[in-house]
Amino acid sequence: MIKPFVVFNQDQNNFSITYYVNDQKKQDYLNSLWKTFNIYDPALAQNIQILCRPTNPNMEVTVEHYLPPGAPAGKYRVETFVPSKHSNSRKAIFTITQNVKDAGGSKNEDYAMVVVDLSELHDVWYSLGEYYFDPAGGREIGRVRQYDLSLEDPPMESSYGPVRWIPLFGQGKYHRYDAPVGSKQEREAPFPTGKFIYGRYPIWVGNWFDANPFLSWYIYGYHTGADLNLPGSSAADKGKEIYAIGDGKVTYAGRAGTWGNIIVIAHPEAKVTLPNGTTRKQAVYSRYGHVDNHILVKTGQEVQRGQLLGFIGLAANAVSGWHLHFDVCYTDLLAKRPAHWPNLDAIRAIRYSNPERDSRSHSSAQLNIMKEVISNYVDPLKFIRDNH
Repeated sequence: MIKPFVVFNQDQNNFSITYYVNDQKKQDYLNSLWKTFNIYDPALAQNIQILCRPTNPNMEVTVEHYLPPGAPAGKYRVETFVPSKHSNSRKAIFTITQNVKDAGGSKNEDYAMVVVDLSELHDVWYSLGEYYFDPAGGREIGRVRQYDLSLEDPPMESSYGPVRWIPLFGQGKYHRYDAPVGSKQEREAPFPTGKFIYGRYPIWVGNWFDANPFLSWYIYGYHTGADLNLPGSSAADKGKEIYAIGDGKVTYAGRAGTWGNIIVIAHPEAKVTLPNGTTRKQAVYSRYGHVDNHILVKTGQEVQRGQLLGFIGLAANAVSGWHLHFDVCYTDLLAKRPAHWPNLDAIRAIRYSNPERDSRSHSSAQLNIMKEVISNYVDPLKFIRDNH
């Protein structure tokens, strides 16, 4: 499998900034508007540099990232990294050069144009589309150009992150993900749909069912994922195996407050359905909660799909109620806060301080908690179904 080609903003050979002004003072002024900051990207396991500047009603600056020499011909998915700060333009313009034709001594470029709402993206690699490139056709083939041009009034901020080209040849169409529980045969079998136990709880694999589905409202607020159980007594799940749902890198493994033990894995790519119904491919994080003390992986370790991570235990200070809490985060929240739980103080206030459950303030507080969940987590049942 060919690894992605990544060009960072410090790359002197494959990165450039072009100013479309003749006056040196004007260029110096445009140059002074740049801001620079670094952000950690778990997918690359390193800090990356981000540039940002205000949008401009006149095109005066472009930023170019070039597909590195030596890249073979084939189909690629082109992605740019969009940070969660200094990036609120709703109309960032990109062009991706697909071909170059010689017309009477001049070059005509065949390119695709993509307009991106940066304000909706938060610390993710965003796809600019899939294209066929043959780099033998010229240095410009595969080039990603981003413009400062936008008619937004007042001006907004656009970020200019690194760019990567992911080969779509020599590998499967998608990274595959399996359920985190069940036998090998159950996990590799077709993922079930529309099956329930006890008339209401979705079945995942084998006899494993979700006793607390995504976005259920219960004593601790809106549920961020699934509580996977076996039928029978509360100890039916005790000590059962937990497996990595896909290839990735452990970003946390250990004690986490009231959770007991948790494991968090960063996965480089998956199909994600966003709250607005659109889908895209991006990095995600899977979290495994209430793991017993016999954890078989450690932070920083690379893992493969189906690898044994540990065994089902209990939440801290609990004496019964074994189950696996499993959720999938599509932002980098779990990289920063592996033990995150949505606004527990607000949840307690709703439960104990506001008996008028139908009041406007009660509904508003509840809605804000739901927004916090869906702004970071996806339905894990749908996620596995879409990526299995």
